[in-house]
Amino acid sequence: MSAQKPGEPSPDNMAALIEILGPFNKTGAELKPETKFSEDLDFDSLVVMEFIAVVEDDFDISVPLNILPDIVTLNDMAVAVEKIMSDERP
Repeated sequence: MSAQKPGEPSPDNMAALIEILGPFNKTGAELKPETKFSEDLDFDSLVVMEFIAVVEDDFDISVPLNILPDIVTLNDMAVAVEKIMSDERP
């Protein structure tokens, strides 16, 4: 098992998010942690909400709407998912 740096998402969660993101990637951009949803993937608010709904279903979490402005990159999303998972599970 490789050492994870603080604030760095697990490779498994990052891979799962990249897989979820695949069908939403209409621009053909390379999906990596630095990928920006609005700039690189050209997401509008509707696509963001659709993507969040799939993430919530796949990870069995609820993403608070108030954190969405802070989620700019794929890495931001992965970190948020892990934080939500650790907060929701004892």
